[in-house]
Amino acid sequence: MIHILNGDALAMRFPESIPGEKIIVREALIDGPVSADSLEELWEIRNRFINENYPETADLDYSKLSVSEFEKILNLPPDSKIYCWFEEDLFCQVNLWFVIYLLRGHPGDVFLILPFPDSPYHFTSLSERDLVDSFESKAHFLNIKEREILETLWQYFQNGKIFEALLIGELFNERFPFLKKAVEAWRDMIPVGEFPGKPKATLLEIQKELRTEEFQPIFNEFQKRLPIYGFGDLQVKKLLNELKKA
Repeated sequence: MIHILNGDALAMRFPESIPGEKIIVREALIDGPVSADSLEELWEIRNRFINENYPETADLDYSKLSVSEFEKILNLPPDSKIYCWFEEDLFCQVNLWFVIYLLRGHPGDVFLILPFPDSPYHFTSLSERDLVDSFESKAHFLNIKEREILETLWQYFQNGKIFEALLIGELFNERFPFLKKAVEAWRDMIPVGEFPGKPKATLLEIQKELRTEEFQPIFNEFQKRLPIYGFGDLQVKKLLNELKKA
């Protein structure tokens, strides 16, 4: 039994009573280039991007922390039962799409576990009992068609095919109601003319309304207004720096 977790925050509070091996996704594929002809090229592109744009992570080994976890997914035994723990925000969804892409052709059963409906963007709001209950009674088995849908979304994201992704969101809204919101959030973050994209436009509004450049209150308000993006402090700091340079 394998649990693919959407980050260290969940891994640190993952109930010991849930059996199985843990694989931790340590990436933010929503931010930066992802177009590549091979996984090896993708690792190089991501490593370079992170080093150049996130100085806070300069001392971290991307290959050891991130690539090694993805390679575990690529080498799972064929009889593995795989549980993917991901939230509904765009940050987590893009990582999920990539994970399902890595699992393409894997013969094992794959399940998707989402947070409870009243907390779609935060596993952290769930108690240990809630997490156990999610595993025991709320895991959704992904059939071949559903896996193909999520895999295709990664390929569309990797190649910037937003209109094709929007169509998937519409066609499969009843089966995956969270996809439409995530894909629309992706669409809205794309700059158009003088519009810098919704996240940056919202940050400008917040700075103007709060009359401050202090990070924490800006970040807190951004989280309230746009939880659909799932951005952490590193992503928001980067956006603010880009606005300053602009």
